[in-house]
Amino acid sequence: MNVYVDCIGCEQRQLDAQRVIDYLKANKLTVVDDPAKSDYNILVTCAVDRSSEEASVARMESIASRMSQESRLVIGGCLPSISPGRVKHGVYATFSPRDMETLDDIFKGNVRMAEIADPNKSMFDKDYQDVTRELSPREEYDQAKFGHKVVIDQGCLLSCTFCKIKDATGKLQSVPLDAIVAQYQRAVDEKEPTIMLMGGDTGAYGYDIGTRLHKLLEEVLTIPGDYKVFIHDFNVNWLIRDEAGYRRAFEADNESKHLRGINFPIQSGSDRILKLMKRPHKAADAISSLRGVKQDYPHINIGTHLIIGFPGESEEDFESTMELLEEVDFNFVSCFPYSEHVTARSAGLPDKVDSQTIDARLGVIAGLLGDRVKIIR
Repeated sequence: MNVYVDCIGCEQRQLDAQRVIDYLKANKLTVVDDPAKSDYNILVTCAVDRSSEEASVARMESIASRMSQESRLVIGGCLPSISPGRVKHGVYATFSPRDMETLDDIFKGNVRMAEIADPNKSMFDKDYQDVTRELSPREEYDQAKFGHKVVIDQGCLLSCTFCKIKDATGKLQSVPLDAIVAQYQRAVDEKEPTIMLMGGDTGAYGYDIGTRLHKLLEEVLTIPGDYKVFIHDFNVNWLIRDEAGYRRAFEADNESKHLRGINFPIQSGSDRILKLMKRPHKAADAISSLRGVKQDYPHINIGTHLIIGFPGESEEDFESTMELLEEVDFNFVSCFPYSEHVTARSAGLPDKVDSQTIDARLGVIAGLLGDRVKIIR
């Protein structure tokens, strides 16, 4: 039996797609590179915002147009849970990141999905060429996303009004600490140059199993070796809540300096907008905590995500975001123009910001930050 697998999602969904491929190969099915030659076509999707959803639907339609009449289409990832109405009639089956065992019912293989380990790399990773020049903090972080990855949790504990990912990934589910340490040690033993800790919200790690991310860091950062560690999407709220614990972890790393970069998605510097987003922190607290980390642990590069043009964002709100950028002096920043998902709670908020105003504000940020900022549309 031939199976085609494609992915149009984030790094975590790419790892899901690789796990599907590993599952198929374990069951001695043939993975092909052309939908026209396959008996089953599996697409792992994204639907984090409007533009991502449209891209997923377009890819789904493209695959459907190329497959034979006898072939069956299976849609995985976030789209089926977030926007089930966009998964058109004629799709044979769907699955989410939380119920990949659905494939057992389809393929009925001897090896079950539960027996397939979470991969640390995927065929969808970009192939970066070796460079001799020193990389910028952003380049280091971006390359690490396509290196050795260790997923430490799925889901999250928050309910941000703009976010729909939780519909697909559910509540927080942390990987047992000893399983993470084993993956980490294996990466060090195999001389992986980078290790990226990933999750739905890495900062929330452990709240459901009686531990915390800083306890994990204290354990793994002391493992000797020549490698760099990066942390993906660490909600700053958790740093603010337990700054003393994270300082202990950073102190443990102060000699070896393995920890090279952390991305803290803050989204806005305005308390009014943060409240509308249902982000549980104050801008001043985020500024204080992050400035302290940069001052006391300068080897750790700090990044953030910002949403520009969230409904109701006034000039005063935007100025507060500019103050955040000036106060913290991030090493790298990703800016997202607000892209509304029609079923997100933020879609019901008044005072939408027009695209011209959003573009102008993005231009102001680009003028301040230069090559430290990436505009993601």
